[in-house]
Amino acid sequence: MIGKIMKNDLKKNPGRNLILLLFIAFSAAVAVSVCLMLTQLFTAITSIYETANPPHFLQMHKGALNQEDIDEFNASYPGLIHSQTVPMINTEGQNLIVTSKDGQKALTDCKLDISLVKQNEAYDVLLDESGKPAALSPGEIGVPVILLDMYDIRIGDRITLNDGEKSRTFRVAALIRDAQMNSTMCSSTRFLISDSDFDALFETADETEYLIEAYFTDTAMASAYQTAYEQSEKNLPKDGQAVTYTMIFLLSALTDMMTAMIFLLAGIFLTVLALIALGYCLLTELEEDAKEIGTMKAIGISERNILRLYLGKIRIRTAAGCILGFALAVVGQGLLTGHMAQTFGLTSPSFFCWAAAAVAAVLLYGLVLLFARRMLKKLRAATVTDLLVAEKGFSKKRRVRDGLRKTRLPFHFSVGLHEARRGYGMIFILMILLSFLIQTTYRTADTMEDKAFVTYMGSPLCDVLLEAEQGAGLEKRKERAAALLSEEPTVRRVTALRRVRLSTFDAEGNAAGIHIDSGENAGTGLKYIGGGAPSKDDEIALSCLLAEELGKTVGDTMTLSDGETEERFTVCGVYPDVTAGGKTAKTIRAFPEATAEKYTFRVELAEGSDAKTVIESWRPQLGTGYNIEDMDSFLRQTLGGVSDRVKKAAEGVLLLSLLIAALMVLLFMKLRLARESRSIAVKGVLGLSFKNILLQEIYPILIAGFSGILLG
Repeated sequence: MIGKIMKNDLKKNPGRNLILLLFIAFSAAVAVSVCLMLTQLFTAITSIYETANPPHFLQMHKGALNQEDIDEFNASYPGLIHSQTVPMINTEGQNLIVTSKDGQKALTDCKLDISLVKQNEAYDVLLDESGKPAALSPGEIGVPVILLDMYDIRIGDRITLNDGEKSRTFRVAALIRDAQMNSTMCSSTRFLISDSDFDALFETADETEYLIEAYFTDTAMASAYQTAYEQSEKNLPKDGQAVTYTMIFLLSALTDMMTAMIFLLAGIFLTVLALIALGYCLLTELEEDAKEIGTMKAIGISERNILRLYLGKIRIRTAAGCILGFALAVVGQGLLTGHMAQTFGLTSPSFFCWAAAAVAAVLLYGLVLLFARRMLKKLRAATVTDLLVAEKGFSKKRRVRDGLRKTRLPFHFSVGLHEARRGYGMIFILMILLSFLIQTTYRTADTMEDKAFVTYMGSPLCDVLLEAEQGAGLEKRKERAAALLSEEPTVRRVTALRRVRLSTFDAEGNAAGIHIDSGENAGTGLKYIGGGAPSKDDEIALSCLLAEELGKTVGDTMTLSDGETEERFTVCGVYPDVTAGGKTAKTIRAFPEATAEKYTFRVELAEGSDAKTVIESWRPQLGTGYNIEDMDSFLRQTLGGVSDRVKKAAEGVLLLSLLIAALMVLLFMKLRLARESRSIAVKGVLGLSFKNILLQEIYPILIAGFSGILLG
């Protein structure tokens, strides 16, 4: 008897078995792919970090500096194992012209801060495509790989640097992997040139900058070092951004982590759908085998052995699906890790990567079997009488209906509307899940491309962002910018913020420095995860990372000090931020006694004004020392790589969802026919045409599916 059922199952149900196999295979493929992506991502980042040694603490500085003060401070700091000051030559994209077989193109539309650097010896090393420290000869240049998504630059192309009246041409000899600046969200990138070329250019450079880097026995020491550095009596150079190792690592991994999260979400939904499909397959099998099961019970075969029979078939299908899914993940691995390979340089997956992927497949296998055991409990509830005499089967009690309904609606539509309320829950749930999944992935990409997304990045919505850069002459640059904006007819509204640095205490009672944007409208226009913008002189809003570091939440109080006086403030809000290392604060208090670090003007233009045209007219009037960007370009340059990857993931999810929907509807119809064969036969005997019977089955699916899409 058992052998007969196994044989019949292979003959009668190849389609159903294939559908279930595909569902499990897709679920396993996504689960394994996510594991491989995440493990390879962190393995690749760890590998490149071991060779490149990015800084644990980084302080950018423009202008002159006293290296002796830095060395004296570092010599007295415990736990410091290495420090270095890296000089850079700053330039703009419009000064770099790429000459290739296709012609010439300037990097004019590149909004990243571009610098030319020379190779370091052991720390903060720039790597070539093979993952080794890049070595260049005079006349050669290395191009950062993050620019390859925006520009078609190849080995052998020529790059001309127009530096005022002088120009110098380099040959592209390497594609550079920069462990520190490998994401557009860093807003900066570095080109590598030879030592001799750098020294020659540095002597006559119009604008230079320094990276003051520090390394510790433990990366967690970076925050404490930053506080000590900023509070030092030596007045150490800090006219620029300060960043810690944690933020460098996060920005490095963000793009690929977003892609992995999209597929993780898809994997969860796929697993749920696979279990639903398994449930319907089991119900269909039990309905079709009801008489055989009843016969086995009647002749004394135990329920335990019958259960083993069905579990054995499920084990075979699930194991085959997991193996197939694992193979699909391995084959498609290159498509998902292409960005990682370009940015970090991937090697073959390690034993840990394969082990994590195998564990994911095994967990899916166990989850399917656990669910199957629960479904097969129906075997115990059905008696021999129910199966052989009453022919009740394993579904809920139902009665044969003639399909006749008194209604003014068309006959087949009336029946379809009634049937949609009975037994079509699977179609309804399926469409909810799939529409939710598709919209979530696509709206994630749309949200990141939306102009208002900047409010989640620590900046309110505006047309133009103008910053007077840190360094000598800051107050004069601020006055020049304010005068220009006050006389400009295209300007509708200006919000001015003044950044100052004060000190407070962290969660452990240690002194900590914080950067505060102060101004009449400071904190307005941001998205808050708790509380809101400051409205009183004694209120302050904190970024998420700063609030966590200080151990503060909305309603807590904190003390701010300028070195002479102390004042207490109430935390009124907490907001997400990616600027200034993710650690900022907002308050309307002016702090006139504190020295300004920089000034920011958020400009709203009159209706009909073109931001790019306005910016180009301002540049020659303001001169150097300013950073001017329109919000559209800023978002496209900063998040373009991330949103493009999310879009590609969304397209894959869409195709997979359409295939799943088709398979699930086929599976449902097979179960429907198995359950309702007698009812359908009665309708035929009563004289209903095949067309009407078909429409009665199609309308409920359409109604349930459309309702699920709307709710999803």
